[in-house]
Amino acid sequence: MNQASRANGASAHAGPYQGHPQHMELSTDQAVETAALAGAAAVQKLVAERNELRTRLAAQEQETAAYRALNNELRRRLLLVHQTYVEMAKSVVGDLERFDAALRESAQDAHATLEARMQWDEAPPASAHNGAERVNGAQAANAHQPKGARPA
Repeated sequence: MNQASRANGASAHAGPYQGHPQHMELSTDQAVETAALAGAAAVQKLVAERNELRTRLAAQEQETAAYRALNNELRRRLLLVHQTYVEMAKSVVGDLERFDAALRESAQDAHATLEARMQWDEAPPASAHNGAERVNGAQAANAHQPKGARPA
């Protein structure tokens, strides 16, 4: 570019369309419009993504609340099962203790009965004279019975 061109208002950085200022304005307007449309599309995309994220967040919060409620219900049920188990275990232990006590008492009674029988069987006759009277008394009782009859 020469000095005369510059004096007439031409720019040193003017492009190949320096002779057509209307075309230059048109391309600049198109560029601004294209940039504005691209910016608007980007903003719309960001707004849509934000709305989608908000929707997902709300769904996840609802799901979390449902899981918390379910977790609380399961804890309540587990506590109830635990309490029932403890009560049942106490009852079983009590039953076993009563059974053990009854079994021990029965064993002691049986042992006492056996000892009493053994003492009775091992007891010596009271006296020889009493033993002779028993034998003579039995013979006398049998003497009055007919022959072949069994003694009483």
